[in-house]
Amino acid sequence: DIDAAFAYPTVKMVKIQDARLGMFKFFMVFLIALYVAVFQLWRDGGYLQTEKVSGTARFTLQQPTKNKTSGLSDACSPTDPSCINDFTPLDKLPYCVSSPDDYPMGKQSCQYYENVGLLTMYESSVVITTRITETRQDLACDQESYNISGTTCPKVYVTAPNATETTYYAADVERFTVLFDTAVLATTLDIFGESSEMEGWLYVEKNDALCTQYVNATKSQGKTDYTNAAPCYIEPNKTSANLDYFELETLLQAAGSSLDMDGNRLEGATMVMQVDYSNTLSWKGLSNKIQYTYTPTMLSGSSFKVYDSVYQGYPNYRQNRTLLNKHGIKIDLVQAGDLGAFSFAELLVSLTTSLTLLAMATVITDYIALYVLPDKELYDGAKYEWTEDFSDLRDEMKRKRMERGSRSSRTAAGEGGNGETNDLSYNRLLDSNEHMDLYGQGKAKRGSGGEGKA
Repeated sequence: DIDAAFAYPTVKMVKIQDARLGMFKFFMVFLIALYVAVFQLWRDGGYLQTEKVSGTARFTLQQPTKNKTSGLSDACSPTDPSCINDFTPLDKLPYCVSSPDDYPMGKQSCQYYENVGLLTMYESSVVITTRITETRQDLACDQESYNISGTTCPKVYVTAPNATETTYYAADVERFTVLFDTAVLATTLDIFGESSEMEGWLYVEKNDALCTQYVNATKSQGKTDYTNAAPCYIEPNKTSANLDYFELETLLQAAGSSLDMDGNRLEGATMVMQVDYSNTLSWKGLSNKIQYTYTPTMLSGSSFKVYDSVYQGYPNYRQNRTLLNKHGIKIDLVQAGDLGAFSFAELLVSLTTSLTLLAMATVITDYIALYVLPDKELYDGAKYEWTEDFSDLRDEMKRKRMERGSRSSRTAAGEGGNGETNDLSYNRLLDSNEHMDLYGQGKAKRGSGGEGKA
């Protein structure tokens, strides 16, 4: 039947007078409204506009120092006349040949360095040298030799006669401190922050010993839930300018590694230091300070080296040079995170999208009424209604009009045609009354079970 196949569904408002359904729907609406207000808006800050940060970073490296007067290792500035180096003796460093202790990774000669000789700077990364191999080289071809037509320089420098390679470790490099000075900006929101004005923590994922070593280690940022087990958060050391610094070994341990693991001291390694910034807190909304977390990660199987050279002699300084093959720990700084600010537009968006959740209250209540409760058949009959087949109704009306037309013709023939106008009005009245009678009979049949339900 084409009428059944292309039946037109339309909305009909039905009030089911059953307190169980009404109370259940109001309870569902209450839960959804509570979820939107408490979790989406309050906890997750649905009223905030957020923006990805962009930033800059500066690094410095400093050797271990102490105050000459007090003898305390207080990381004083080497530029201070009362500040002197505080290196560990070579015979106390197990990786140095002068130490009697065993070192399974292979011992080397050691030399003391200050920060200048071990630091290599890049735009957003720093390399801290841990092992150096020196090779003395001589200039193999000068300007006269390669000005000859048809000649080239197969090698510009060659190893000097009787020269030998010398390899040594940078002594006590694990105690060198790395300073981080960062700044972040959210351009659209016009939010700016510098390290000296922000609060930061170092995240330790697995190293229980490191969490135990720091008495201020906490389970979460900025709280007093102190712990001696990983994961934990450690507050950085601070300079007089309120800038962060850490010992190199502390950063490696926080990443689950060490200079004495995986050949890191000999071959070098790459560490990714991700700094995540935020000025929002769960359940508290906007914070009065930007907060950040350092999360160090070692790239498995990585190594790193860089070449440097020291030229000797003047004015012909290129005649001889010392090639430095430096292996070390490269720290790549990645700045990430979001900064937020109140936005009325974002609040409206959150409230609008939450309206779809309120529709779920009606959907769930309908499902309970039609498929779960004992009176589901009665609820189904009240909610869904099938009308009479209007094609059949129109056919029946047409048949009845034809019957009346035939009777009217016979009557008009007997009366001489004077009742034509009255008969037309009478037929229209009959059509209207019969249409309503037929439709009412169809509804009565459906109410008594004569028709199937949708």
